Amino acid sequence: MGFIETALQMVTLAIPILIGYVAHKLGFLGGDFDSALSKLVINITLPCMILVSVCGRELPPATELLQLLALSAAGYVMAVIVALIAPRLMRAPESGAYSFVIAFGNVGFIGFPVLSAVLGPDAVLYAAIANIPWYILSSSIGVLMISGLPEGGLAKALRASAKRLVSPMLVASLIVLAFALVGINDFGVVGDGLSNVGAFTTPAALLICGSSLANYSAREMLSNWRAYVATALRLVGVPLLLFATLRGFAATPLILSVIVLGQAMPVATNGILYCLMYGMDAKPVMQGMFLSVFASILTIPLMALIV
Repeated sequence: MGFIETALQMVTLAIPILIGYVAHKLGFLGGDFDSALSKLVINITLPCMILVSVCGRELPPATELLQLLALSAAGYVMAVIVALIAPRLMRAPESGAYSFVIAFGNVGFIGFPVLSAVLGPDAVLYAAIANIPWYILSSSIGVLMISGLPEGGLAKALRASAKRLVSPMLVASLIVLAFALVGINDFGVVGDGLSNVGAFTTPAALLICGSSLANYSAREMLSNWRAYVATALRLVGVPLLLFATLRGFAATPLILSVIVLGQAMPVATNGILYCLMYGMDAKPVMQGMFLSVFASILTIPLMALIV
């Protein structure tokens, strides 16, 4: 897909975000409703969308899926390394928050709708598998970036990470991987029902994204130069590094595209939750999320043009 086509797809995704922003200002979205709708998407509709990604299409070879998983894991390791080094070079006082901004994109809420729109519905299956390392690392290393080691040391941190790890999205992704490896691609009437529920994911997620942005003052969100640097690394720097490093190993263009574009998503919103949970300053993550959502409307088409 060319730059113009991808940009138009991003515009179609930006319109629901804008509607969500306006709806928040008019009082139709916000507060407890946003929280409840977010939980519905994360725990119900998005897992349904993931589950039906194997339905009704020819499945790729098992070796291809396993390579996708391995390359995605390697990509996240590289992203984490960059994320640990860059904030120290910026002399950032809240280095952990900036590390999270750089390392972890919104691969679920925004990633699935964007990849489906830009790369086609086949990308949802690939994204579900490529995101498995994200679930593991964001709930372990991602939390440690923000909170630091607890009093009980690394062992306590690992136990807490294991509890956070089990989520409907991870379970759905593992089920999809297992089904794809053994060649199951038809759930019958159950699949049709799950598909209807999963179709709610994209509009709901984008409306919530717009409503969330309406909570922030634009002036406050645009005043931190370190947030610009971290956002640039999140949207452009890390994806370009992965493209240059992994393109000689990917078996198909779709594998490379899913990994690179998946790393080009805006900042993951759970970083804000972790900051609030551990009493840390959430503003750097909020600033990164605010900047990255708007900037990604331009940067994702550019990344798609490259891959």
